[in-house]
Amino acid sequence: MSKNIYDAIIVGGGFAGLSAAVALSVRGARVIVLEARPRLGGRATSYRDPATGELVDNGQHVIFGCYQETLSFLKVIGTKDRINLQPNLYVNYIDRDNHPIRFQCPYLLPPFHLIAGLLEFERISFRERCSGLRMVKPIHRARQDAKNDTCADLVKEHETVREWLIRYGQGPRLRELLWEPLALAALNQRADYASALSFVHVLAKLCGSNPSDSLIGIPSCPLEQFYAEPARVFIESCGGTVLTTTPAKVIVTNRQLKRVETARDQFIAPAVIAAVPWFSFGQLFRDQPFSLSRMFYSATKIDSVPIVTVNLWFERPVLDEPFVGLIGRTMQWAFEKRSTFVDGGVCLSLVSSGANDVIHLSNRSFIKLALSELRSALPRTRGIRLLHAMTIRERRATFSLSSHESKRPTVDTEVNGLFLAGDWIKTGLPSTIESAVASGHNAAESVYKMLAS
Repeated sequence: MSKNIYDAIIVGGGFAGLSAAVALSVRGARVIVLEARPRLGGRATSYRDPATGELVDNGQHVIFGCYQETLSFLKVIGTKDRINLQPNLYVNYIDRDNHPIRFQCPYLLPPFHLIAGLLEFERISFRERCSGLRMVKPIHRARQDAKNDTCADLVKEHETVREWLIRYGQGPRLRELLWEPLALAALNQRADYASALSFVHVLAKLCGSNPSDSLIGIPSCPLEQFYAEPARVFIESCGGTVLTTTPAKVIVTNRQLKRVETARDQFIAPAVIAAVPWFSFGQLFRDQPFSLSRMFYSATKIDSVPIVTVNLWFERPVLDEPFVGLIGRTMQWAFEKRSTFVDGGVCLSLVSSGANDVIHLSNRSFIKLALSELRSALPRTRGIRLLHAMTIRERRATFSLSSHESKRPTVDTEVNGLFLAGDWIKTGLPSTIESAVASGHNAAESVYKMLAS
């Protein structure tokens, strides 16, 4: 085996690993990224659909205006302009009775934009709209204490999102149309199960000091072109190396980092960033070091939550807006993108978050269910010809954020020179792109400080 010496080795080529590698490359460090899969991207990746020939994402991802770490990363690799960001916050829904509803906030300083949006919210009684104003104070307090991981004065121990919303006087209709869909989309778990603490952190970010913080952005291209390959190009332009189809093992002896081995090579560096998911962490080491035993145990206690996406190709556009919420249905959101499969056609991605109860359904059953719910919610789609359909299952899309959430590890470890990155690392955020990138930047900062000392 040949020896290769670098300043830092990053194991894992998703948002966390690539953002860490880019941040170190900017500072002149020579890095190598080792990704086990054939494609970069981890749990936010693209692949080519054999039937249409199109690049298809493994799930629909959105970028909020408050994702400062993510936006900074995209700016460095030159793809920040590949986000279609709303001019002002609005969300269109179809409720259980197939009535269209629009929640829209004017471009005002928070929390005034939220107040204005709530007062104009359709199909909700005036009394219940006014009850939404009770959220202004806790959101403001959460913003002031955004770095506090306990928020003990705002959230009770083991309190769920629904319990917290009820305690702050939010009525059933407002919960159904606004708060609980937001919680499900952000946390990938139902409001009667997800941790209120995590939801409070999300609200604090979305209702930041800038009116753009709550705006919703959708990548204008597949994730491979959005960040994965541009990050590779940037890293390699700085003298770094990116290898795919390269499973790696980290070798540790007595709390000392020794090397990283692959099937053909071994790599040496004073620092290694383990940017792999919680469910892969234990398999990253040839021999699990005793000094990390507590971390291994914690990782095994983290439950996974699935997301299922059904992609439907239609001969012409279906939606009037880029996306719509489908209240009270298995497929909670629908996103429309242009398709190159047929002239004038579109690909509609219907998303089922927190899909534990339906993950067992066959692909055919999922497609039938998605199509049925779509045509029920939007009757006009019954006359639009379906060209192709396929289902994508991410069984371990996110980690569980139950009210009994396991303690998440920090970037630093008990092994000298070994650092962690990933959305499951302690960032104060749920399992999101922003959490992954923030952890990557934090790990890169720790590595840089170590190299400079």
